[in-house]
Amino acid sequence: MLRQGARLLTLTGPGGVGKTRLAIEVAASVAGAFPDGVAFVELAPVRNPSLVATAVGQAMGFGAWDQLPAGAGLVAVLRDSKDHLLVLDNFEHVLDAAPFVAELLAACPGLRVLTTSRIPLRISGERLLLVMPLGLPDAAAGDQDGPSLEAVGASEAVALFVQRARAVAPGFVLAETNAEVVAEICRRLDGLPLAIELAAVRTRVLSPAALLARMERRLPLIAEGSRDQPDRLRTMEDAITWSHDLLCPAEQVLFRRLAVFSGGFTLEAAVVVGRNPEDTAVGKEASLIDTLEALIDQGMVMATGQTRAGMAKPRFRMLETVREYAVERLAEGGDAAPMRAAHAAYYLGWVDDIAPDLKEGRHLAALLDELEVEHANLQVALEHLIETGDVDASARLAGSLAPFWLFHSHRGEGRRWLDRVMALGQETSVPPAVWVRVVGGAAVLAFSQADYGPAEALAKAELALWDE
Repeated sequence: MLRQGARLLTLTGPGGVGKTRLAIEVAASVAGAFPDGVAFVELAPVRNPSLVATAVGQAMGFGAWDQLPAGAGLVAVLRDSKDHLLVLDNFEHVLDAAPFVAELLAACPGLRVLTTSRIPLRISGERLLLVMPLGLPDAAAGDQDGPSLEAVGASEAVALFVQRARAVAPGFVLAETNAEVVAEICRRLDGLPLAIELAAVRTRVLSPAALLARMERRLPLIAEGSRDQPDRLRTMEDAITWSHDLLCPAEQVLFRRLAVFSGGFTLEAAVVVGRNPEDTAVGKEASLIDTLEALIDQGMVMATGQTRAGMAKPRFRMLETVREYAVERLAEGGDAAPMRAAHAAYYLGWVDDIAPDLKEGRHLAALLDELEVEHANLQVALEHLIETGDVDASARLAGSLAPFWLFHSHRGEGRRWLDRVMALGQETSVPPAVWVRVVGGAAVLAFSQADYGPAEALAKAELALWDE
């Protein structure tokens, strides 16, 4: 990007190959060349391409631009930027937003964009860099009995395996007795970093030889049904499937249920949403926490270290490739609908609890920050409530979120949500006090974007509701 002047570079390759990690390293290494800043935008939780501009604006720390339509506002802010790097991660989820990226680049000569995507954006000026798997030891290296210990240990794939194995089993050592077995494990996994990490965590309870034996029994069976997929994609899915099949039944159930979360979750949310009161698949709260801990130990869930707005609520997440697999298992498991309903009910209840403080402005900054952290989950919850036609719940959630959308510069997004709720039509089951927050919130957001005609009409409708 610096030497050849590329303004749009896309790191492409299959899931699990390390595109995100490479993008982070690249951004950190070149940050000094971009005095106006480097912004990293995680797009995996953004399911609607129309919200990409809002996500970019938030990552860049812009607020006032939201008074204009999202794309135009960003262009207005970035047009005079001299050196700005924008990193867009997991762009394959929002490919329809590619024209927006092209618009930004055309209008903002000082902007450069680094994307990670399994699929190219296919816009003018895009340069592609295929991210290759980690280097593997040459099976022909060393003597005829196999590669030497030095040759095996020098490979990138084996080095990663050893690093991750030592993290869970500090006494693990690469030795003459296990080097070729470790090398074969990495070869079977095609050098894919995520697949290697998932395998390495098993060294806590399995020797490399036992690990390879299990892989030899299981991976060929898994691959039988997916011959139409590219080899490395199939290998990644095989590795996740193999790791999934080693989970106990309760762990498998919780794993797939956690797929309903977007952008991470707290322990409280996992306990409430993951434990379906109608069954005993994951047990009581204490055993569910143990089950979550087991998923973390086995690399299926990550503890991010991030807290909810600085509060003592650590968060957890799945890597996107793993989450996509969990979503498929959730659909197959037959409990997708109740889990999505439980997810929506949890976030609706949480927002109901903080709504009075939001309305009165108590602890406002902290509450808005909490809502920002849960932004992706709130979007998923709202989408479910609207899709299922739950007017009362949709109105309660959207109406309560209006101050958040206003003060955290999600005004365009907020208007779209409120418009969708109002399109459902007010039912007699919706209390006037709830509906007035929807209409009033839409009025304020329209006014904040200088859209005075709709703002006036909505304000009159709000006054009419107060008069009822």
